Amino acid sequence: MTKQRDGFDKDETIAGVEERVQARFPAAPHEIVHDEAVAAVDKYADAPVKDFVDIIAERDARAAVEDAISPEA
Repeated sequence: MTKQRDGFDKDETIAGVEERVQARFPAAPHEIVHDEAVAAVDKYADAPVKDFVDIIAERDARAAVEDAISPEA
């Protein structure tokens, strides 16, 4: 379990991002959604201001999942 610091809980943030992205892309494999949620939250976890980490990480994870599941042109 990740230690909560300054109101930021990394595990909780990952779970929230994962849940919202999976709801947006229900056909996406869970492993892809999970991996992209973790990568996105990790990218911003050390930011000095964490108020918007969940929003920014969700946006990044959504884009990555969309790219991963879209058929190649």
